[in-house]
Amino acid sequence: MRKVLFIIVAAMLAAACGGGSSSWAVKHKGKDVTFAKTFGYANFRPDLQQGQIVIANFEPEIKSESVMGIPDTQKAGEAFVGIYFKTNNQADYKNSVKAGDVSDNIGSVWISNGDTKDRVSFAESGKTAGKLVITEVTETTIKGNISVTKGDSSISGPFEAKIIKKTP
Repeated sequence: MRKVLFIIVAAMLAAACGGGSSSWAVKHKGKDVTFAKTFGYANFRPDLQQGQIVIANFEPEIKSESVMGIPDTQKAGEAFVGIYFKTNNQADYKNSVKAGDVSDNIGSVWISNGDTKDRVSFAESGKTAGKLVITEVTETTIKGNISVTKGDSSISGPFEAKIIKKTP
């Protein structure tokens, strides 16, 4: 009985501390990429009418107030997904990203993989096939679900990202 209780408590602690994201799936050139933990960051660029999100399996260094400055990873075991989309409320300059389906506004999606030291881009002339739904936007986080596939590479699952900059 004590072992069962210990296992339950350990599982609850792991979930509470962000330990694992089994529903986040990334496939890079036909091979699964491990995202045991996810680190998410986002910024909104009303001047470009764009939302920018990065989900990584490591803590990326952000040198500016933009996720655009994160270079492709060159370290084995590290990978990240970049997502750019046009905002769904362009008339409201300061609060340009709202909850809703922005699938038709996906600008680009890519996977940067340190194991192979390259990236797979999902952007094709501004038309990316897939689904991107923003479920919640607060002052500090953006949450949603994404599912995009191109050839033998894909990303899918729920995401949560800390907003590092909301206005220009």
